[in-house]
Amino acid sequence: MVRLADIQKQADELSREDRAGLLAHLLHTLDDQPQGPDDQEVLKRDADLESRSVEAISHDEFVRRARAGRR
Repeated sequence: MVRLADIQKQADELSREDRAGLLAHLLHTLDDQPQGPDDQEVLKRDADLESRSVEAISHDEFVRRARAGRR
């Protein structure tokens, strides 16, 4: 039987890229976790930006607006 502590120790020894791949794999196996936008959504948002039908904002501006919306 494999112990979690052993798996964690082995994971710590992986490269950053391999740890990221492992993380993506594990998250994908959790059915109730949001997986982020799919390719179709990314292409739609990219087209919206290209057509200038939406306003591009910086990450800092996004955070500022998000915080202001919570008040």
